[in-house]
Amino acid sequence: MKTICPSQAEMQLRIARFKDLKPRSSHWAKDLGIPMEVMRMFNPKANYVLMAPEGLPGRLSPNPAIIEGDKGDIRVAIALAEPGDGPGLHVHWMTTETFMALSGRWEIRWGDEGQEKIILEPYDMISMPPKVARQFINISDQDAHLLVIIQGKKEEFNDVGRLPQGAIPIIEKYGQEMVDKLEENGWKFSLDAYASSKK
Repeated sequence: MKTICPSQAEMQLRIARFKDLKPRSSHWAKDLGIPMEVMRMFNPKANYVLMAPEGLPGRLSPNPAIIEGDKGDIRVAIALAEPGDGPGLHVHWMTTETFMALSGRWEIRWGDEGQEKIILEPYDMISMPPKVARQFINISDQDAHLLVIIQGKKEEFNDVGRLPQGAIPIIEKYGQEMVDKLEENGWKFSLDAYASSKK
């Protein structure tokens, strides 16, 4: 077997410069008509996709900086959250989601009520198996970064469900119409939504 030496131009396609990344939510208000204030009710401040296979389904992996996947399907991202910020409880039905604290302190909750929890310090890691409701919250006093790795089969990456209680604050502030609009665009607030879509 012989080694190879890719050119500088070839390697540029395999580099993700954080300063050049755009958060995956940057187009939602413009393209979907969903205000960022609504998105912030169940998403962290920003989520940057560093690497993912080409053409992953759903809204988790638009425009990755590095398109990779010929040796398995993995999505690597960095979540940026303000103090007290993080997504609401959600579940990945088929994929494994792994968290590693890059900065700050993170409370990782799991269970249908978020009743179990641990704290991640920088460089601590936890892997959440499929079918477990989970949530991450920045418990630092400043913005913090969390590495988020999702693994699974490519066709299973659009497997995220949100617990029904996550829709309540949206309904209270914006009405049922906003939840309907979110669901029309792929965000589900029903634990059986993914299972019923696969029948």
